[in-house]
Amino acid sequence: MAIKSLLPGAVALSLFLFSFALAQSPIISASIEPAATTVPSSTVAGAPLLEVETVQLTEAVIARIENDLQTTDYAKLFAFDSDAAVEKRNLPACKTYPGDWNWPIRLVWDLFDMLLGGALIPTVPIAAPCYDSKWGPKDQAKCNEIVATFSKPFRHEDDPTSVMWPIFQGKTCLARNNTTPADTCTLGGFPEYAVKVENVAQVQLAVNFARTTNIRLVIKNTGHCYLGKSAGAGSLSLWMHNLKEIEFLPNYRTKGYTGKAFKVGAGVTVQEIYRAAEAQNTVVQGGICEASCCSVGYVGGYLQGGGHNPLSGKYGMAADGVLAFQVVTADGRFVTASETSHPDLFWALRGGGGGTFGVVVSATVKAFPNTQVTKSSFVLGNTTTQTVSQDVFWKGVRKYWESFPEYTDAGTYSFFFLWNRGGQLSLDMRAFFAPGHTPESLNKLLKPWFDLVNDLGIPFATPPNTTHYDTFFPAYWATWGQVPFPLGTSTSLPGNRLIPRSFFTDGAKLNATFNQVKAHVLSGRHFVCYHQAPGNPTGADNAVSSAWRNAQAFLVTQSPAFAEGASQAEIRAADQTLQNVILAPWRQLAGASQGGGSYLNEATVMEPSWQSEFYGTQYPKLVDIKKQYDPKALFYVTTGVASDEWEVRDGEMGVQTQFGKLCRV
Repeated sequence: MAIKSLLPGAVALSLFLFSFALAQSPIISASIEPAATTVPSSTVAGAPLLEVETVQLTEAVIARIENDLQTTDYAKLFAFDSDAAVEKRNLPACKTYPGDWNWPIRLVWDLFDMLLGGALIPTVPIAAPCYDSKWGPKDQAKCNEIVATFSKPFRHEDDPTSVMWPIFQGKTCLARNNTTPADTCTLGGFPEYAVKVENVAQVQLAVNFARTTNIRLVIKNTGHCYLGKSAGAGSLSLWMHNLKEIEFLPNYRTKGYTGKAFKVGAGVTVQEIYRAAEAQNTVVQGGICEASCCSVGYVGGYLQGGGHNPLSGKYGMAADGVLAFQVVTADGRFVTASETSHPDLFWALRGGGGGTFGVVVSATVKAFPNTQVTKSSFVLGNTTTQTVSQDVFWKGVRKYWESFPEYTDAGTYSFFFLWNRGGQLSLDMRAFFAPGHTPESLNKLLKPWFDLVNDLGIPFATPPNTTHYDTFFPAYWATWGQVPFPLGTSTSLPGNRLIPRSFFTDGAKLNATFNQVKAHVLSGRHFVCYHQAPGNPTGADNAVSSAWRNAQAFLVTQSPAFAEGASQAEIRAADQTLQNVILAPWRQLAGASQGGGSYLNEATVMEPSWQSEFYGTQYPKLVDIKKQYDPKALFYVTTGVASDEWEVRDGEMGVQTQFGKLCRV
């Protein structure tokens, strides 16, 4: 029985007929070839295809599936989409979910696995060895190992489905070494299956299969996402982590750029591309990720979300340095997005958010000349033996705060904490990071502030330690590479705010902003703070939020802490405090209407006006491009473009998780 064309309004019926056809079909043999072919290597967008990009799904491969007696009835499930134009009312109300009558039967998954070349992995929750469950009896030794390393990035990077913040999978199978037989372990917000991606054909096949079966599709590299975008109950996941190719292009040429570049696979991390650039005596724009979270994926959420970085004062946002993407779009096609090929998609992918417009397989990025760096660290504030009043302390901090425009104009970048520990205030400067500066030029820049600090008598709990580095990576690694950072926990919720430059140059706004900083810290809360102003020095035209173009400071904070085993009510209470008490004054002060906003990659998942706060003035154009390239809404991520048309029905979890069926609002 052959399957008829999958018309938009008849997906469910087609799947029912398909399941009936399978019941009448002979057993599939193990001799079915993977659905892939190797295409000739070629130069695309000024760079050769990576090896993984030469293995593709083509029309000829689809024809082979159609003509094979074993697979002819199944070919439509894996074909490219030739009917992209569809009205929303013809689409199913919910994504197909395990237990639904039209969820593919086991035989379909087995066939899918064969066509993938054996790359399909049924999900086993990472902490399953800590429980007696359907995945096997409790293994205490293995459980102890998992618990001991659960805060390490490799534990989650090397797992097909694990995410680094368990709250988003619903905390249903936590890593605990003291579980009892009464404790349960379920998939929660983990996908049902993951594809261990090793070539483009597998991505195309999975995209086509998820689209035709109406199954939710998610994309994971490392699992490092503060909003849980790489999780999703009842989904099929693309695990991109093994696409590790990095190609140095010393003589790259394309429209508008001639120079050095790198072509980077989707599985590469920030640390890996930094090291590759250093080996070629160049630098690239990457984030700051401490030792325990250098698992930030470079090509995915980081580049596609904009990417603030220590070199932003000179080169802008990391997305500004992207020259091309290789992408599998929702119709299953493998395309180039650049200034000359699919330029609208290229515009959107540079800042419009990861996992939203397609599956990026690689990115080509600019490589800049290596640079000297001088960095300084210190702790300004009271010690146990020498104290000053809080008013005096704030006078010193005010001078630093109002100097941000001068510091960013000099191309510098800082990463510091403002602490209030039992009334003891401190400014903990982890790194005043100055690319291109010598110790002499940095000292000259900071001298007016340090002179005032000295005149006021504000002590240094830790005196300034200034170090010069001949190149970028050693400075970066000495600054952030050895610093532990907690992950694998569910004990607080983040939030952030981008403060525009006008709030430093306008006296009234400056006063209001600094008063809000003081009120925040004096209430017993802390900030992670940056002075940085990416602006747009290269004149890039892309989807990077207008809030970043205006920014002079970036502030990150968090909700009140809650216990690892907190109830849904306790989590909700913490989130309500975050939204209504901690972040609300900042939204009122520096919201999108004032040129401010929030960075979508390190934000609260419950941001009430995320469309404008995350995407700025670019949002309407992003929606138009999303509808053009993904009319059937294959790609969904929380707070992604047009995601407000969907909801994860997770019940009462205290905060938005990925533990539930995905349905239209």
